[in-house]
Amino acid sequence: MQSINKIHNVQNITRIYALSKRNVILRYKNSLIGFFWGFFKPLLYLFIFIVIFKDNPNAPPNYILFVTSGLILWFFFSNVTGQAVGSIVGSAGLLKSLNIPAYFFPLSETISELFNLLLTLVVFLFIMNWFGIVYSPRILLVIPLIFLFAIFSLGLNLFLCSINVFFRDVGIIWNTIQPALFFLTPIGYRELPGKYKFIMDCNPIYYFIKVGRDTLCEPIVPSWHDWRNCIIISVGMYLAGQFVFNRLKNQFISAI
Repeated sequence: MQSINKIHNVQNITRIYALSKRNVILRYKNSLIGFFWGFFKPLLYLFIFIVIFKDNPNAPPNYILFVTSGLILWFFFSNVTGQAVGSIVGSAGLLKSLNIPAYFFPLSETISELFNLLLTLVVFLFIMNWFGIVYSPRILLVIPLIFLFAIFSLGLNLFLCSINVFFRDVGIIWNTIQPALFFLTPIGYRELPGKYKFIMDCNPIYYFIKVGRDTLCEPIVPSWHDWRNCIIISVGMYLAGQFVFNRLKNQFISAI
């Protein structure tokens, strides 16, 4: 029995790896510069923020580092949810013809985008040396942060892709509200004005951005309060997404 379980586990890992690899290849297929498109997009937004806020006296010090640290995390979230929301519907042929659990499709999207995030982060850490980033053991805290953010994103992906099987408007709605969510997330600024601050406090992405920014460009170690928020949000979102997914997964094939 243990041998059968080991073989089954190896097969599952192989399938997840193959799906994740396929996602990366398809995303940059026939692209001239491949992965680097994922880095140029944050650079474009960074340029826009610099043009808009360059003369703002309230702009944080080392503004380039401040904005870029937030953009990298935001685009991971934006890309992974944008891709995963249609992952089950888009893989209907594989789901019907092969014995692949539906769970593997949003999971593989999360893993492939996590790979892109890690590559982008390496480039970021190298280039940001020119803009004053301070290398210290504190930077290693970005690893558990990325893990928590990936868990949160996976939970949201499970929820979105499950509902999208039955209501295809979900993917359109999600991609429509993302730009609004981007500007309500403190990436180019520290926080919203006083009477609107509750919007930021209700935005779960804000807490991951804050910890990431403290880790990468602020001379402080993120507080336990901030870490606790990230842990609660990640675990809560994953459990909620897993619950919805498990309730609906047996109806996927008939609904696609």
